[in-house]
Amino acid sequence: MHRTMRAAMMAAVLVGASQPAAAQSSLLETPWEDRVFGGFNFAFDASKSDISATSPFVIYDETGGLTTNAEFKADTLLDGSFGARVWRNLGVAVGFSSRSGTGEGTIEGSIPHPLFYDQPRSYTDNLDGIDRTESATHLQFGWMVPLNDNFDVFVYAGPSFYRLTQEVVTDLAVAEQGPPYSTVVVSPSFAERKESAVGYNLGADITYIFYTRDTLRLGIGGFMRFTGATADVELGNGVTVESGMGGFQMGVGARVRF
Repeated sequence: MHRTMRAAMMAAVLVGASQPAAAQSSLLETPWEDRVFGGFNFAFDASKSDISATSPFVIYDETGGLTTNAEFKADTLLDGSFGARVWRNLGVAVGFSSRSGTGEGTIEGSIPHPLFYDQPRSYTDNLDGIDRTESATHLQFGWMVPLNDNFDVFVYAGPSFYRLTQEVVTDLAVAEQGPPYSTVVVSPSFAERKESAVGYNLGADITYIFYTRDTLRLGIGGFMRFTGATADVELGNGVTVESGMGGFQMGVGARVRF
């Protein structure tokens, strides 16, 4: 009796599992008729980027320290892509995304005494307005799944080629306040660094078509994407810090098919 019940339950599970699999297979085999596709999005990058590093420097024949801490918060993103069907439902697209922001941070450290050894003075100062720009070109290999005449989903993955422009603190100008030289005033020097890095992207783009005329189809859509890369950014005195780019991104915008 128990064996019969177990066999019946197993058969039911197998039959139930075969139904979604069959439906899924049917979706994957639905032909895609468009030749070219593209879109433009207003998007949001949910990732945060931090820079924290300490670089030494020599003044008054002693070694001082400069620690930079900067944070760049989540920000808006401009995003677009353009691609073509190359075989059955296989499509290849090239996407571009860019975000620019201004971060905040602090500098802190110690300055040796101009007259006495081993008597450093500490300092701290705020940094307002550190510029950062991340741009990326995404190569996307994906499979288009037409859900019906109006909806389709493009699922993709591929490499991403990032370009980072980052403002960093490279040095300090020190102004003494006179005897007994217990405090100092520091003025940071800034420089712009440009770095390239190769990363990844994977995501999905869903489209709703609301206008069709001949082969031209227009619609709206949204996407979700995970993308990222890391680059080594040079600060002062040969010190480098690893900076992450990209993250979780999502957006909505216009779509075109023809």
